[in-house]
Amino acid sequence: MGLTIDIQKKPEIEKEVKISTSEDVFQLEEVQEIKDAIQEHLLFIGLDNKNNVRNISLIGIGTSTEIKVDIRYIVRIALINACDKVILVHNHPSNELNPSIHDKNMSNIINKLLKGYNIKLLDHIIVGRKNYLSMENIKAIDRDYKDDKTKLIDNAILTEENLALKQKVKNLNRKLQKYEKTSEKEEEEFE
Repeated sequence: MGLTIDIQKKPEIEKEVKISTSEDVFQLEEVQEIKDAIQEHLLFIGLDNKNNVRNISLIGIGTSTEIKVDIRYIVRIALINACDKVILVHNHPSNELNPSIHDKNMSNIINKLLKGYNIKLLDHIIVGRKNYLSMENIKAIDRDYKDDKTKLIDNAILTEENLALKQKVKNLNRKLQKYEKTSEKEEEEFE
């Protein structure tokens, strides 16, 4: 038999870790490593549907005040690792934990993109030397966020769905035509 079966990737972490709270995230070894950094570091934490950590990746290093990341890279990592959920974590070297406008915009756009693949952005956590802030807990991640970029994403998804529906209609029309021709032939045979 020539079946191709996708095998579940082994988690990239050495021990099994389950995330239940933002405190669990803050206690992760990788998060503890970035909390004192003098430049912003962004971590990707991919989870399965039971909140077990599938992988943790450092996906960007910025300046002391901001980090720029190709958002497509975040989606790619989530898809490659078959993640059902994602948590982002980055440090603020200033120890000011309030999210910047850039932090909010990035989180909301990433949320919208991941949602298109049925992947949930659980949280974006900002860490400092001694504490952390969960953007989900303070409602800084707007699940209905809209801006020009997310409108473009919505339109692209609608266009893709529309094209798929048009193809289904064509296929159904072909089947209907075949059925009608078959019915006509059967009627002629009975006459």
